[in-house]
Amino acid sequence: MFNSLTKKITKIFENFSYKGHLKPIVIKKMLKKVKYALLDADVSIKVIQTFLKNVKEKIQNSQINTHLNPGQNIIDIILKELIYIMGNKPHSFTFMSNKLTICTLIGHQGAGKTTSVGKLAYLLAHKYKKKVLVVSVDIYRPAAILQLKRLIKQTKADFFSSHVNQQAIEIVKLAKKEASKKKYDVLLIDTAGRLHTDKFKIKELEKIQENAQPQETLLVVDSMTGQDAVHSINTFNKKFQLSGVILTKLDSDTRGGAALSIRMLTKKPIKYIGVGEKIHDLQIFYPERIAKRILGMGDVLSIIDDIKNKLKHSEKNLLKKTTQKGDTFNLNDFLIQIKQIKKIGGISSLINKLPVNIIPSRAMLDSIDEKSLIKIEAMINSMTKQEKSYPSIIKSQRKKRIARGSGNTIQAINIYLKKFEQTKRMMKNIKKNKKNQIFEKIKNYLIK
Repeated sequence: MFNSLTKKITKIFENFSYKGHLKPIVIKKMLKKVKYALLDADVSIKVIQTFLKNVKEKIQNSQINTHLNPGQNIIDIILKELIYIMGNKPHSFTFMSNKLTICTLIGHQGAGKTTSVGKLAYLLAHKYKKKVLVVSVDIYRPAAILQLKRLIKQTKADFFSSHVNQQAIEIVKLAKKEASKKKYDVLLIDTAGRLHTDKFKIKELEKIQENAQPQETLLVVDSMTGQDAVHSINTFNKKFQLSGVILTKLDSDTRGGAALSIRMLTKKPIKYIGVGEKIHDLQIFYPERIAKRILGMGDVLSIIDDIKNKLKHSEKNLLKKTTQKGDTFNLNDFLIQIKQIKKIGGISSLINKLPVNIIPSRAMLDSIDEKSLIKIEAMINSMTKQEKSYPSIIKSQRKKRIARGSGNTIQAINIYLKKFEQTKRMMKNIKKNKKNQIFEKIKNYLIK
């Protein structure tokens, strides 16, 4: 998420963030580079112009924070302005009090709408403990109804069966009746994908909305469409009065411009973001967390959310113990961490949420992919108990045996052992170095 933009922005800031004095010409050059980085990320030019205008005004009129130097003050101003253009605060689901809440999800075909319905059902049932009923009125694609039914099996929600031979309005009426009769908290309606230019399907959707009378109408938008997403939102909003947006595929190589442009240009909040293919990979959109990620400050709260939502209590305890090891951290602990990292989304997801300056040799860590984690697991599983506990004894002959047993090369074994040493140093910092506050927060959460 925002990898390219984050790298460019942090590179711009790293040369001046700790300087005691900044000349106006230096600030001007810096903001010009920020402008080009945002343009390259496909942020709307109108949004960029407003953003830079506000930043310049606040720099000129700023009340200096005595705890920060001039460079850090400017970064603080930019952070707050990024948060502002994305909407300041999160906007979650609106529930009716002691009454059925109806939500329709609409959008273009291929945006990830049906998958998002399943993920939203999972989130509402697990996070908010709501009784959820889900129905599909996509009578044009039999596979869509079957796909949604399979997704709902992975959640605590219930599925209301529908068929392509039924009329969409009939399905809505029957689902509402069932939801009211059995006292569901939420009814989620998955509609057929449609273009805003398709007059027949738009007319049908208007009838669906009229009959459903939803409290929430969420437009599912593919973040990879860039600025077209803004046009799509504005067009659909004219007819359907959207309550918010679900932005999908933010885990892809998308440049992220849509996320920075939507709120200011459409006045509609991004409520949720899709960050992966699994059923739990839908997150509430937190402008502050996203802004901090863009500026390379990390996102400790999302890491904690991942740990909380994706690890069992026993797994949290195991992870807690590894963070307390320090000098005694060994390959058994490394293996535990690898397994837990895979469960909370993988190494790429974790690295993207860490501050750019928090890990030694970040470039080497960036080179680790999910396949590397599998190979590291195979390497550790090919070792003796003594080697796992005391990695320093692993010399030439042992490396050859481990390489044969794990299907790795000796060069790969050397690289993976070096990554282990880096992780061990990081664990030592977690235990002893209070300035690594991000790890202190994670550790404090695990210890609770």
